[in-house]
Amino acid sequence: MKELKDKTAFVTGGGSGIGLATAKALATRGARIILADIDGARVKTAAADLRAVGVDAMALTLNVADEADWARAGELAARFGEVQVLCSNAGVGGGSGTFETYDTEVWRWAYAVNAHAHLYACRTFLGAMKAMDEPCHLTLTASMVGIVPPPISVAYISSKFATLGIAMGLRNELADTRVGLSVLCPGMSATRIVETTAILRPGASEEGAAARTAQSMGSVLASGMSPDKIGERVVKAIEAGEFYIFTHPEWKRLAEPQIAEMMAAFGESADPDYPGDDIDGLVAANGARRLNVSVSHS
Repeated sequence: MKELKDKTAFVTGGGSGIGLATAKALATRGARIILADIDGARVKTAAADLRAVGVDAMALTLNVADEADWARAGELAARFGEVQVLCSNAGVGGGSGTFETYDTEVWRWAYAVNAHAHLYACRTFLGAMKAMDEPCHLTLTASMVGIVPPPISVAYISSKFATLGIAMGLRNELADTRVGLSVLCPGMSATRIVETTAILRPGASEEGAAARTAQSMGSVLASGMSPDKIGERVVKAIEAGEFYIFTHPEWKRLAEPQIAEMMAAFGESADPDYPGDDIDGLVAANGARRLNVSVSHS
């Protein structure tokens, strides 16, 4: 999507962090910006700051985990303009603790924000984007932990794996449309995710070792990459039609042995007499003409 001038972009998690940084980078290309965030006061201030420097911007208070709230946001966005760039970016941490001790309410909440919200975003805007006779673009925010899982929150890791899976599946669906798709997988980023998670998470506050873990993660992220640099990289990927957006190349040395282990596990067939799966037939049976192809839209 080479031309962003006068396009309307809808960005979730737009009150701060990577969302706001992406919106700013889009604005430098002349895009019109709709910032959406659960923190109404913060997102209104962010939109006002953009307008103060000449950007056509509006703010929406949006709980991305609430599908009914998306319906309202869609109606308000329509008054601003047809959305051609959709950045489904909002995310939260998943809490701490061993897997078998997870609070199920916190688990469901992490998935609602980090994974289900992408469905709600696409139900709201993607159909119209596909129907437009012009290039559009969708960006989903996953994480490097969706590629290489470190020993942290299983809820966070698995919900980001889910986002990566959503993006990979959508890549096939969108291959023959004019909607480009990118999946952002950042490493450590200096965002407010730990603070936001502590404020918004359901149930009791984390205590003891879990609270100390959250505090440590907050300190680590504080020295992470600037969201402004990540936002600029995202917009360059949108312009170039790139699918994977990797902002932290130091993670490559962790990804390579994991991928190598996976590839090495493809040994002999469990049934030497089996002729093998008909992959082309599988694709055709699902009404698709392409499988996991590189997508580039101009």
